[in-house]
Amino acid sequence: MEPPFTAGETVLPRPVEALPAPALAAATRKLADKLIERFRTEEPAALALAQAAVDPAAARQAAESPERLPVPGGIILAIRTEVWARGIVPDPRNPRTGPSRRHPVSDMIGKGEATRFRPLAESIAAPDGRPELLQKLSNQEHLAWAAQQAKAYVLDHNDWRDSIRNQGVMTEVWLAATTFQHEDGTPDVTVPVTAEGSSRVTSVHDLLGLRSADVPYVQDVGKLRSHIRKLNEAISAAEDPGQVDPGVAVMLRCEKLPALLLVGFEPNNGTAADFGVAVKSLVALRHVDYPKPWGEAAENEALADAVVDEIERQGLITERKADWLRGALVPEQAQAAGFSADPSVRAAAIVRLFAERDQTVHSAVRVAITSQSTRKNITTKLLLDIASSLVMRSVAEEDGRKRERMRKYLKSAFSGELAKSWQATFRAADELSAVALAEVQQGDPGAATRELAARSAYPLVVNGQITADRGTTDNDQPDRRHPGEVIDRMRSTPHGIHQLTQTLYDFSEGRRARKVDETGQVVRNVDGRDILVTDSDLRRTFPPAGAGPSLTPAPENPAELLGNALHGLASAVQALEAAVKGVEAVQSEDGTRVIDSLGADKGDCEAWRNVLQDVLFKLPVWQQRSIQRHGTPTEDFSDPYDELDAERDELDELGEVDELGEADGELADGTVDESAPVGGGA
Repeated sequence: MEPPFTAGETVLPRPVEALPAPALAAATRKLADKLIERFRTEEPAALALAQAAVDPAAARQAAESPERLPVPGGIILAIRTEVWARGIVPDPRNPRTGPSRRHPVSDMIGKGEATRFRPLAESIAAPDGRPELLQKLSNQEHLAWAAQQAKAYVLDHNDWRDSIRNQGVMTEVWLAATTFQHEDGTPDVTVPVTAEGSSRVTSVHDLLGLRSADVPYVQDVGKLRSHIRKLNEAISAAEDPGQVDPGVAVMLRCEKLPALLLVGFEPNNGTAADFGVAVKSLVALRHVDYPKPWGEAAENEALADAVVDEIERQGLITERKADWLRGALVPEQAQAAGFSADPSVRAAAIVRLFAERDQTVHSAVRVAITSQSTRKNITTKLLLDIASSLVMRSVAEEDGRKRERMRKYLKSAFSGELAKSWQATFRAADELSAVALAEVQQGDPGAATRELAARSAYPLVVNGQITADRGTTDNDQPDRRHPGEVIDRMRSTPHGIHQLTQTLYDFSEGRRARKVDETGQVVRNVDGRDILVTDSDLRRTFPPAGAGPSLTPAPENPAELLGNALHGLASAVQALEAAVKGVEAVQSEDGTRVIDSLGADKGDCEAWRNVLQDVLFKLPVWQQRSIQRHGTPTEDFSDPYDELDAERDELDELGEVDELGEADGELADGTVDESAPVGGGA
């Protein structure tokens, strides 16, 4: 009897039927020969695909008119057939597992079962345009480990077993002949591997009690023939197919499944895409954009790898640098190859690469992304979001929720300002700091300050010392700016440059960033202990433009008294802005603004205008004094009095109070970030 319905079931189990006997060797040989002749497939790959086919004769006939699957860059040729589940392998590098992988750059490899080996590299196209893929392994155990990691993730996040147990696999899986190459000298083995995961084949193998990693090394047609015969005998022995043993029924539904054998690729004229790129494009069309995305994190992981692969393929970076950017080198290997072992330096290099305006590099980035996504508008935000996925590979944090928060905060920390002109260098922190400080003191924070911001964003986020908006419950954040806005404010002041530099110093020593004063000296409490930087502290010390200096509770000198007075002025200006909006918000029954029809008292307006004009006259003067004393970056007002005279004449001609708000500019309080609350750093 079939198992009883569960609450989640909505359809009856699919009836079982007898399975065809595995094909004879002669039929398998004929299909392999057809694949070699028609598609230039090599012998091992052709034989692997032929042995997996349930009906080689039908597959051979389908090969005469293969299906044509359009992808960016060309056409993939495919044969629709049925395959034996015991003759195929789910992708051991399932793209869904991308966010959970731990790469050598994190220095976690070999420190636990989940990191016993480095992640498998992306499979690549076979040479000479053959429709095959190559996958490198350290050894046979490497494949077993990777397959088990992928299986555990899939069954935890995308479990199809309940559906397949009752219905079998109803839509085709995509299979590409893949050769596993072993670095320990084990002979190469070739087997059909699912191109898109596959969660379904993983579930099928689990239901069959089959270890996926054994399939490439154990191919016994005689044993399969005996197994199928026993299953069919179980059907014959039952008076009614519905009376078949439940365990046998599950096997009957799972032993074969529909498939598309990817057997060729015809590139468009003028494109350099190969079979490997084409297969990735086909997979992306199903999983990245439609019908159900893998999720933003997994999507960005796949796109990040594709970008680095394409830039390397076009010869714009060396193979070793590509490994460094991917996170495939442990710190010692990175240093030996001439790269920095500091993840903050690597983070800056990645951000710069993805925001590169050089046409050659940008063209490679565009090719990589559009090959896997139908996005037509590659924005700076998208590029920096993808870059953050590569940067995250350095993070050793194991907690999935914390990692996801870090990922979101990094994305918002790498602001659009970092897309402007600068270079990722290997300069020491003190050298970079000196150049950045000089830029700020000259009133022009530029390339060095951007590089400093890109480097310091990594330790501030990873150590939980800067976060996005944490909402309103138990929140001591003084504003709702995203991390990139706070860091951008910091890089525009000498005090901020000192704090960003101290962040790099402390990070290189394996500690959280300590607070510094305006001269760059570490601040200590009354007990002589260092004070660590917090998100709220950074926001108060480096407030948004227009907020004025932070309020000093007990001012002790003229500078602190002035700071408090300016803080009060900022509050008054913000209140004025809100009051003006309140006046304009009053509407009549027909929806028009009442102030536009009734106006305000003439005497009041003249008095308000005189006060505001006087303030507008003073602000540029104060601004110029700040430039002269601190080198704070502002516009160059060579003669503020001449400018104010012209502005005053213009305002007198307008004679309208509500124009003053536009003359002075809108105050911004930052962009709200919907990210979840922080739970602590690494």
